[in-house]
Amino acid sequence: MRFYSTVELVNSLEQEKATGKQGQLALSLIQMDLVILDELGYLPFSQVGGALLFHLLSKLYDRTSVIITTNLTFAEWSNVFIDAKLTTELLAPLTHYCHFIKTGNESFGFKQSRATAKEHIMSRELSLRGSLISEKAKVDTDV
Repeated sequence: MRFYSTVELVNSLEQEKATGKQGQLALSLIQMDLVILDELGYLPFSQVGGALLFHLLSKLYDRTSVIITTNLTFAEWSNVFIDAKLTTELLAPLTHYCHFIKTGNESFGFKQSRATAKEHIMSRELSLRGSLISEKAKVDTDV
């Protein structure tokens, strides 16, 4: 199994191409049982990067299981790959044997950070209330 942030994978593919070693990453990933690409579309990448990712996913098709996480609809994928035709060509093999798992609109990390923030605010408010009660009791005893 191999896990990548999608933009980091695209950067690796572009670097591989720049150094004349194109295809080596694909050869190693074909040997994996599973490749996970996290946060497709979260950060932009170049049109060349999109083409390289398309090429990689085409090589993995029918050989390696791929999980892609994204908060984008398929209609929005053309914004990531810039080329609508390339996006359509990519989606055909990706959706051939796929299972869709929709987890909702809110990420787990965001939900957790929001809960932590609420706890922090409540704790701070309780602390402030305790301080105010102590101050009021001190004033009452001084009078």
